[in-house]
Amino acid sequence: MVPGEKPPFEELYRDFVNRIYAYVRTQVGSQADAEDVTSHVFIKAWEAYPRYEPQGATPASWLFRIARNAALDHLRSGNRKERLARAVAHEPAEVEDPSLMATERIQHQELLVLVEQLPERQREAISLRHSGLSFQEVGALLGSSEDAAKMLYHRALRALRAAAVEAAG
Repeated sequence: MVPGEKPPFEELYRDFVNRIYAYVRTQVGSQADAEDVTSHVFIKAWEAYPRYEPQGATPASWLFRIARNAALDHLRSGNRKERLARAVAHEPAEVEDPSLMATERIQHQELLVLVEQLPERQREAISLRHSGLSFQEVGALLGSSEDAAKMLYHRALRALRAAAVEAAG
């Protein structure tokens, strides 16, 4: 993609569908819900594409803003306990060694529970950053500066580390 140019929608879809899905999956927990929300994101993006101006936002930040809103709408439609249960049931990638797979699953579930306990903005900063967005894009999506996004992200990581140490001790 050339900066400042409006790429064909098909190119945007191809370049971002996996990243959007990964982000949405971290937000909604269940594979089926993530697939539904991701489909909704690209339907909304397709409908809004004629109005998209690349000078106003990068394609990534534009799509992730749509994804963030769609995930929030989805989460608002369910209750908190259901979200936590879906997050804990999240399956990690398959691993050949069953004992390693069990250990990774336990660690993954524990991490998801700790992430769920973070304030919403910290959860979002972590999810957006780990979806491949720059700090500038994360800041734009969260309505803050790049430096504020970096600070929020690093505070979230520090809080996760502290919570993990506390849970282990």
